[in-house]
Amino acid sequence: MTSRTFKTLGLSVGMMACASPALAQSDADVQQRLDALQAEVERLQQRLNDQESAQQTSAQQTSAQQASTQQGASGQQEASPKTRQMVEENRSMLDELDAPRFTGALEYGYVFNDWNESDKDKAGDIDFGKFILGMEGGEGPLTYSFQYRFYDGYRFLQHGWAGYSFGDNDQVKLGLVQLPFGNMDYGYLGWYGTLAYLGGFNDNQNVGLKWDHSQGAWDTSLAFFKSDQLGEGNEHYGANAVGNSAQGNSEENQVAGRVAYTFNAGSDYTTELNASAKGGQLYNENTHESGDNWQVALGLNGNYGNWQTLLQATHYEYNAENPSEATSGISDDVIQIGAFGFNYLIPAEAEVYTASVGYSMDVEWGALENLYFFNDFSYIDPREDYSAVNGGYGDMDDPMLNDLGVKVTAGRYYAWFDVITNKNGLNYFGSPVDDGWHTSFQSNFGLTF
Repeated sequence: MTSRTFKTLGLSVGMMACASPALAQSDADVQQRLDALQAEVERLQQRLNDQESAQQTSAQQTSAQQASTQQGASGQQEASPKTRQMVEENRSMLDELDAPRFTGALEYGYVFNDWNESDKDKAGDIDFGKFILGMEGGEGPLTYSFQYRFYDGYRFLQHGWAGYSFGDNDQVKLGLVQLPFGNMDYGYLGWYGTLAYLGGFNDNQNVGLKWDHSQGAWDTSLAFFKSDQLGEGNEHYGANAVGNSAQGNSEENQVAGRVAYTFNAGSDYTTELNASAKGGQLYNENTHESGDNWQVALGLNGNYGNWQTLLQATHYEYNAENPSEATSGISDDVIQIGAFGFNYLIPAEAEVYTASVGYSMDVEWGALENLYFFNDFSYIDPREDYSAVNGGYGDMDDPMLNDLGVKVTAGRYYAWFDVITNKNGLNYFGSPVDDGWHTSFQSNFGLTF
């Protein structure tokens, strides 16, 4: 292990020693509640059956007149309307949980970029953001979930999988599933994300088979991904190497694993420590040769009352079999990745550090219910010379990104207000790469259903 890798681990442990984490509800928690509800329905149903059976026995031992006016010989009374109502209500709840549940959102966005002359002239612009349509459900141990997204000019499947639960602690999912890596589920607290997300190391989805195991304070996941995405283009949610590009790499036959331990699990003050790794084949569609890629991370996910914090340190390497630089026009010191219909360059080998903090405050201001304040900071430390422009040739200052803002919630309605500053931030969606700081003011508002 190189001194640079020790640096990654050292900084990770140091960050973990001085921060606090968040606890997310797991699929196992939901399944446990479903099992408890099912048991309650069965108990009430048995009670109803016993009472009705006793009533029938009593009716056989007395006259028709006595059976209609008196308690039977067994001492049992006719099932009460309250018991019957409880049985029907619980059975109805189970039927609703088993039925398909449709979800979605409609969102618009306002953007003002300080580097854009048109935005300065018009004081920014409002555009269509996205439309989301999802469905989830299950019956017994079988579950499923998918979400499709529509944007301005492109669309894609965000996730789509079928699952099977083995008891209370184990579940297998097959399809386009979330990568078990780093802090879950998102790895950031704001709307925009971090450089780790933009690099494909958090909140990413791949095609394959994943096993999740939860027992006590431990959570473990193992996965095999046949492919990084559906197709070789860049119209997908998570960032991955793009086979249909000048450089031409795609991530195939990947293996991933994650293990996490939560201190004070089940309380309002929890600390989760997690370690994860992923690696496999890096196939080049242009040279038809295979290299490899791998990544490791240490994370901390904290929840202390109304406060949340996330810390993560990631080391990664892409060892690609690229076409010649003269042919591709892209340096071998970078890797071409893509998401949301956009290609960009990240260092082929680097460390990525992220730190987030958030505070949730319930309010009663008319229709407003909650204010959620957050700040996400991220930093990339490349191993070699790196530039996000000019085909990756040159040596720019290390990329940094910060997202400061608040989310406002009122029932089904919400609004994010973000101040996003970056220096050499991967040229993502057009922000200049010139060793200077640039700011984007963004507001995204919509409703969920």
